[in-house]
Amino acid sequence: MHVQTSVALTINAPLSQTFAVATGIEARALIKKHGFLPGIVQTEGHDAPWTAVGQRRRHTLTDNSSVNEELIAFTQNSTFAYNVSDFTGLFAAIVRSARGEWHFTTTGAEKTQIDWTYYFFPRTPIAEPLLWFVVKSLWPGYLRAALHRVKAAAEQGPHEDRDI
Repeated sequence: MHVQTSVALTINAPLSQTFAVATGIEARALIKKHGFLPGIVQTEGHDAPWTAVGQRRRHTLTDNSSVNEELIAFTQNSTFAYNVSDFTGLFAAIVRSARGEWHFTTTGAEKTQIDWTYYFFPRTPIAEPLLWFVVKSLWPGYLRAALHRVKAAAEQGPHEDRDI
C-alpha cells in the first residue's frame, strides 16, 4: 500500500542540459520550505552531482527533522530514482519510507519534460488517511516549486560557476 503523487513541467532547454542541472543542483537549492513543508538546510554525505547508484546523503530540514536518501537508479539523460528513509520529526509518525522518481523526455526542439513521481509508504494503516491528505494536497506544490527552480537554472543555459 502506498500513496502517490506526480507533477510534470516542460523546460525550454535540451534534455542533456536539463538533466545535468537536475542532477547537479545542490539539495539546499532545490528543496526550499513550501507552506507547512520544510526545506533542506544541510546535507551530510554526498550532495551534488547526484549521479551514481549507491550515493547516500542525510538531510537536515528547516523544522529540525531529518531524512536519509539513497540513489537507487540512474540512467544518464533519462531517469533517476531514490529512496527516502529514517524520517524524524512529524513525518516519522506517518511515513515508513518514500521513493522519488524523475523521468526526462524530449518533447520538441530544445524542450524537455520532467515527470517527478513520489510514492509514500505509510507507517501504519491508521496513518494512511493523514499521509494521503499531505501527499495529495500539499506535496504537488512542493514538487512543482522545486521543478521551477530547475527550470529557471536550465533555461539560463550552461554557465560555469553559476549559483542555482
